[in-house]
Amino acid sequence: MAVLPIVIAALLAFVTAGIAFDDADPASPLRHLFAVPLALGALGFGVRGALATGTGVVLLFAPIVLPDIERHGLTAPVAEAIVTTLLLLGLGAIVGMLRTQTRRQSRRLGLLLAVHNLLARDDVIEVLLRRLRALLLARLPVRDVALVLVEGSCATDTGEVADARSVAAEVAATGHARFIPDTGEHGRPCRVAVVPLIGSGGRVGALVVEADEFPATDRADLATLGAYIGLALENARLAARQRRAADELDAKVAEATRHLQEVDRAKSTFVAIASHELRTPLTALLGFGELLATRRFSVGEVQRLAANVQRETQRLVRLVDDLLDLSRLERGGTPTLRRTALCPARALSAVAELFRHAGPRLVIECGDALPDIDADPDAVDRILKNLVTNALKYSPATAPVHVVAAPDGAARVRFTVEDHGPGIATAALPHVFEPYYRAPGADGAAPGSGLGLAVVKALVEAHGGGIDVESEVGRGTKISFTLPRAPA
Repeated sequence: MAVLPIVIAALLAFVTAGIAFDDADPASPLRHLFAVPLALGALGFGVRGALATGTGVVLLFAPIVLPDIERHGLTAPVAEAIVTTLLLLGLGAIVGMLRTQTRRQSRRLGLLLAVHNLLARDDVIEVLLRRLRALLLARLPVRDVALVLVEGSCATDTGEVADARSVAAEVAATGHARFIPDTGEHGRPCRVAVVPLIGSGGRVGALVVEADEFPATDRADLATLGAYIGLALENARLAARQRRAADELDAKVAEATRHLQEVDRAKSTFVAIASHELRTPLTALLGFGELLATRRFSVGEVQRLAANVQRETQRLVRLVDDLLDLSRLERGGTPTLRRTALCPARALSAVAELFRHAGPRLVIECGDALPDIDADPDAVDRILKNLVTNALKYSPATAPVHVVAAPDGAARVRFTVEDHGPGIATAALPHVFEPYYRAPGADGAAPGSGLGLAVVKALVEAHGGGIDVESEVGRGTKISFTLPRAPA
């Protein structure tokens, strides 16, 4: 482009020299060659190039035309030469204007394409806004640019244009562009134009541009740019929402799949454990029954064997009841309750009687003035037996197990079963009430089916109560549940 002015000047000099050698005749056909540098100036530099080259043509052609007019007057050939030159100048101006408009349109389309490519990237909206602002600053002849997105009562903005947020929020709300002739913050005039960003669903924000000058054509281009950026940003936000929704759906599907796999593994483990749990009492019952049927025993021996039979039978009944309750819960049913006013001390006495073999290990504390609870006696018995059985099973042989009943506010009674066993890892605590779940390490510590706590939780919640667990590895576990007080 730096060579073009030299070429234009050389052509002007060449045409002028040719006319001068042709007897300096203004009507010389060589004058038509002025169209070449005029076209080059207009195509190369637009209107400014056309005006500069036209000025050069006039200055070079005038010394040839004016002396001829002085000598011979305004003859027909001279008039024709002047008209031809003026037509060439007009044609150069028209070509220059077309070239300027074409260049402006090319820059605008190039900017729109760059905006489209930028906003098509897979980035969060804040990052896109920062990159878009940098792009506009690089492509537009402006001092500063700010972008403000308004969604509900929230506004996201980038840029440091004075009062960008307030002005942009007003333009986004009204939808009318604003032009501020001078912000009054600089030594020379500084103008600000604010145009709305319009999407398919309405106004999404505003574009704020600060510059030294704002011709009418630039303002129109800004309005078009604002509309395009609005649509592109809206598409970017919709795409981001779709990506987030897809990611959330993928995460939920993965979580559901993982949960189903864990349940499937737990059920497989449960089948093996339940088979063992059922086989143990059945084997014991079969052995005791065979002894009683084939041998003679003293009354004391018969009573001892009968107690063993009773204990194994109760163990078998508990396991079958847990299976039935869990099956009912998985079908969406709820435990059947026969609620009545139940004295907490009586419920704890039944537990003490059942576990009297534990001796002083089992420590029961119950206030004398505890109110009755509104509960199913059989359900409460099962809850306490499950919890105490677990506490005794997982505690060292000499460690005590505390069972405490105390008031919990004005409307509930809290039961707590605390042991000093190995405890439960923090990561396993959220899962202890899930069916078939057994905490890591529990299999080696003591046998079990993984059903007891799931049934306990279901029974407590069926009463309208709540249950929670606290545990520390190496220190023990404390499980508390609340039941509602009986009406006065």
